[in-house]
Amino acid sequence: MRNRTNSTLSETIEIETHTERQRQKIKNATEGLATCHFNFLHNDVLPQDKENAMIICNYVQSMRQELNPSDRYREDIIVLLGNFSMFFKKSFKEVTRENILSFLDRFRKPEASDPLHKWIGTYNIYRIHLMRFFR
Repeated sequence: MRNRTNSTLSETIEIETHTERQRQKIKNATEGLATCHFNFLHNDVLPQDKENAMIICNYVQSMRQELNPSDRYREDIIVLLGNFSMFFKKSFKEVTRENILSFLDRFRKPEASDPLHKWIGTYNIYRIHLMRFFR
């Protein structure tokens, strides 16, 4: 009985430590941004796919070190990649070209509802962000 208790306790401590590391990674990636971005990654993306949430955090951290992007740019990347992850509910490593195109097609609007074709700007910027991410 004693070994089970010690084993369970060590597993619980290990899980809590892992969870705290994930929380810290998200905190670092969203540093300087509104708390809604931390909450989005931590409460929406992380429970659905831990691996994708950590990939997003690593990507944002790498960008911060190499490019020093603006806060608005980081916000856009976090929201886009988080929504992309939740849209497919599968690992980024399994995403195909067709998956990306079907995600982007959600932003297309018919001529009647968008006669000025404003959807094209959103489509193009998301396409560029996704191309850079999956490069």
